[in-house]
Amino acid sequence: MKVKAKDIAKAAGVSTTAVSLVLNGKDSRISEATKEKILRISREMAFQSEITVQPGGSQRVKTLGLVLPDLKDPVFYKLLIYIQEYAFQKGYMVFFCACGDDVERCCTIVEGLVVKNVDGLAVVAPSTLEKDDSLTKTLHTVQDNGVPLVLLDRAVYSIFSDFVTTDNKYGGRAAAEKLVQAGAKQIGCILGPAQVYTTKKRYQGFQEGVALIKAHYREQDVFHGSFTEESGRTAFETLYAQGCDGFFVENDRMAKGVLAAAKEKGIHIGENCKFAVYDYEGTENVISVRQNLSLMAEKAVDRLIERIEEPEKLMPAGNFYITPLVEKLKNMESSALHEFLLKCGTFLHSLT
Repeated sequence: MKVKAKDIAKAAGVSTTAVSLVLNGKDSRISEATKEKILRISREMAFQSEITVQPGGSQRVKTLGLVLPDLKDPVFYKLLIYIQEYAFQKGYMVFFCACGDDVERCCTIVEGLVVKNVDGLAVVAPSTLEKDDSLTKTLHTVQDNGVPLVLLDRAVYSIFSDFVTTDNKYGGRAAAEKLVQAGAKQIGCILGPAQVYTTKKRYQGFQEGVALIKAHYREQDVFHGSFTEESGRTAFETLYAQGCDGFFVENDRMAKGVLAAAKEKGIHIGENCKFAVYDYEGTENVISVRQNLSLMAEKAVDRLIERIEEPEKLMPAGNFYITPLVEKLKNMESSALHEFLLKCGTFLHSLT
């Protein structure tokens, strides 16, 4: 179908006369910026028209917008890969933007993706987000305009939308229990900024874990920093000097700084000190709390597509908590195997 002047005018927010003047090269008082906008939109719409009339071609390119803080964090990089791949299998393209953990930049990106008419939007909020921030208002506007929205990993205050995250409280609780089982006597927490959703939940889980097993920890052994190696290094040196021999570290990037500082002190990781780390990619002997990122990606994409393709279906906003996998220290596994073999030997001896 041929693109008409009125279609371009509607998309550009100008009159049909203005479109006609610009496309026909007539003299007018229309600003250069508006002329460029009209010409750009006319090219885009003409191109789209040519694509959609191809035999067997899709009648519409289906798109999802994805906003992440950055790709330095391996968790966000993996989420991007999993979301792109799974969405493509479902017939959707993903437009990805990184906001650099900057709230205002995140707002601009979200607005831009909505203006570009993405069919649905998935957002991981910046760690710098505060209550009633500008992003909150922007996301309310997104919802008011009927654009399907999924929040990933981190909740946003007063935004009631579909939300997909790890069961962070379970991860923190399990990490605390495993550290005590491994022999840690005084446990320190190395966490991100206190206002971040995941940090709050992981710390709450940790507190529940030490309470359940009647262990003890001190408020002074809780270190809130940033999600960086430098922050992890500083946290470890502070808490180790306070006598901590067990450490719960919230993310991979901080863990790199923590473990590097430990090695410099000649500490045997997993022996002199015990470490429980979220999403650590290294080979050191640590208790690992691994998020199921592929399942998180699939759940987010499926939920967006369901809302896009079945708009008449009334679905309340859903919270989806994906259980992480918690792996023991290698020496804990060896110890368990040794105890099992001893029991088997005792049992066989009793039969002879």
